[in-house]
Amino acid sequence: MSNMADGPQPKTLYQKLEAHRPESDQDRWRRALYFSTALGIRCLDLLSDYMRYCLRPNQQGRLPEYERDESNITTHHQAVKELIGLSIWLTLVDQLKSDVPPWLRDFFLDCWNAADKLYPEPSSHEIMNLYEDKVGTAKICESVSSRICYKLKLEDTKGDACVRLGEMLEKAGPVRADLLLYAMSAPLDALDKSIDQLKEY
Repeated sequence: MSNMADGPQPKTLYQKLEAHRPESDQDRWRRALYFSTALGIRCLDLLSDYMRYCLRPNQQGRLPEYERDESNITTHHQAVKELIGLSIWLTLVDQLKSDVPPWLRDFFLDCWNAADKLYPEPSSHEIMNLYEDKVGTAKICESVSSRICYKLKLEDTKGDACVRLGEMLEKAGPVRADLLLYAMSAPLDALDKSIDQLKEY
């Protein structure tokens, strides 16, 4: 009887990406710019979903006490940037279990640089330094969740407010993987058009 394990194995994400190496530095940059732009929209949506969760009525129908002010806008933008920087890192480590080849490492460096152009503060370097003592994706997600929760003053809105965002960030792994594969494989004209559309988001 034939062994199913002897049959063709599905390609890993790395194997799929290998077939779509950028042809030049400009090619790589345009793809990185799309990835960071699209990832920024995903992070904005993620943070919005998180805040809606925290601020929805409790079981007694009461809204949590939460003071909105203009200073929250800057803090909110910084939180989005923090999520972008860490999401790029998570895409790198939670999908690729082996050593990252130089060409792909350069792509992710371009992604961080593109993110810094889209959201200057804080810099990607500053963001990653905040979490350099954390080991593993779970700890990173837990740490950023708590940090952003307190920065946005949401800690008293829900019992799990400090961990909820981290759980959402971890579960977004498949979305990040699909976005990365599309960024690497789609025609450049299609990516440029998508960037123009995303700017209107």
